[in-house]
Amino acid sequence: MSEKKISFQRSKTNYKFTKKDWIILITITVIYSAIALFNLGDMDAPDTGWNASDGQNIILDFGEVKDIESVSYYMGQYAYFNMSVTGRNSTSEMWDNYGTKKIDSVFSWGSIKAENSCRYLMITLSSPKASLFEVVIKDSQGNIITPVNADDFSNLFDEQDLCPEISTFRDSTYFDEIYHARTAYEFIHGITTYENTHPPLGKIFISIGILIFGMNPFGWRIVGTLFGIMMIPAIYTFAKKMFEKTWLTTIICLLFTFDFMHFSQTRISTIDVYVTFFIILMYYFMYRYVSMTFYDTALKKTFIPLGLCGISMGLGCASKWTGCYAGVGLAIIFFYHMFKRFREYRYAKLNPNGESDGISHESVIKTFPKYTIYTLLFCVLFFIIIPGIIYVLSYIPFVSYYENKSLIERMLENQVDMFNYHSGLKEVHAYSSHWYQWPTMVRPILFYSKEITSTISEGISSFGNPAVWWLGILAASYAVYRAIAYNDKKAEFLLVSYAAQYVPWFLVTRYTFIYHYFPSTPFVVLLLGYCMHNFYHMQTAESGKKKVMIGCFVYCGIAIALFIMFYPVISGLPINKNYAITFLRWFRTWTLIF
Repeated sequence: MSEKKISFQRSKTNYKFTKKDWIILITITVIYSAIALFNLGDMDAPDTGWNASDGQNIILDFGEVKDIESVSYYMGQYAYFNMSVTGRNSTSEMWDNYGTKKIDSVFSWGSIKAENSCRYLMITLSSPKASLFEVVIKDSQGNIITPVNADDFSNLFDEQDLCPEISTFRDSTYFDEIYHARTAYEFIHGITTYENTHPPLGKIFISIGILIFGMNPFGWRIVGTLFGIMMIPAIYTFAKKMFEKTWLTTIICLLFTFDFMHFSQTRISTIDVYVTFFIILMYYFMYRYVSMTFYDTALKKTFIPLGLCGISMGLGCASKWTGCYAGVGLAIIFFYHMFKRFREYRYAKLNPNGESDGISHESVIKTFPKYTIYTLLFCVLFFIIIPGIIYVLSYIPFVSYYENKSLIERMLENQVDMFNYHSGLKEVHAYSSHWYQWPTMVRPILFYSKEITSTISEGISSFGNPAVWWLGILAASYAVYRAIAYNDKKAEFLLVSYAAQYVPWFLVTRYTFIYHYFPSTPFVVLLLGYCMHNFYHMQTAESGKKKVMIGCFVYCGIAIALFIMFYPVISGLPINKNYAITFLRWFRTWTLIF
């Protein structure tokens, strides 16, 4: 009994960027860049100071009794100790305690209310590891008081003008920046790494910004923001390759550009931006690869996107372990692609002198065994060896607690530390959420909030654009239907890409956050584009196609309008509390500002 006739895949011709594509892409990128870089953070911060290893007490003399209202300070790279302020009027008196504060942040401004009078002021740090970069003492009128012995602690009183009236995210670390910006600083200075719960590459990227711009908020955030900007041409190119039409590519790009999480998650100095960027590249290059076949394309040419995919995977895994989740999806797509080549080979052997879809069966029989072996060997190199080398090399700046260890030993020990940390994490968090709550945005995560006045606050939250994420649920459901009912290859590819980042979280028992859904967001947008593409081609009349296009642009306009509406609570822009509560808090579980 002969095997059922099958269609042979032909390599798709390369898409071409038109002048219109370049104009649209550059325009979107420039506009977004201006929005993303605005109000990113101060470019100056105290960078000289005093270490508690030189003595844990600082005694300041004002020469006479002064009214002390507050003692502001800028901390260095160490946290989790107590800082106390005491005072007295003469050397014969006992020290009076003016205030004590637990220091739980790094590279940030803080203040202790003293509200006392004294001639001598003593600042005590409870840990010999602590470092203090600046001290600003003010009286009840808000005037800065300089001790007469300030020269004895000159590094503490040389950057007084940098002290803010109210400390905000613009001048200090917030949320997990206290770990990742600190780690980048430790990499630069060869200090034993405090945070070791993620691979090093993401923090290496952060350190590049610090080396260029200094250890300040702009410096530790800029590289992540640039990666967020680079996601725009990446997603545009991906959509253009997949759907070809410029109008649809533009809409997909705009939906991703003005997704809330894309904005807020790439302006904070954490590592999720880097792994998400490389995941986009991984799947883009894999899509380019599976759009080819070595039956009608030179084998070396097919190796280009495949190799770039493997390198992107290595960079993603070295940034965060979730890059490994993406690797599973890539493997599923790759081996399914090779299985289809095998089916074509098996079919060709039944009729060696035949031809299918313009491809000679004789050439298929001749090339499949050899090209398959070459391809698999190439994959061993670019998906195992090279990513392994990238991963190990990322540990070069990592200084572990274990001395005299080789690079590989440090790397292996850190894998154990990371696993133990994440598997043993049992604490609860006020803004944690479960995987099934992410697409519906039951619980956004509040990164930062500060009350400026009784009516004005500012905050930064991370969650999705409702127009994108909520309709994304329907888009994914439609793609499942298409994949099952019609064996739609685009639907299958996008579903595997989406699920690879999302499904593994179903099995995670530690507390999780909505930002863990960020690597899935590019595929939510592409799934939306897939639906629009299908609805457009369902129309037979030009009038119907035009209506679909208009509807898609209206939908895109709604998403952009929502971005503008919610911009204050995802950017930290000061906002009237009543506006936030009345118009932005759509659900009781949404805490967007205090």
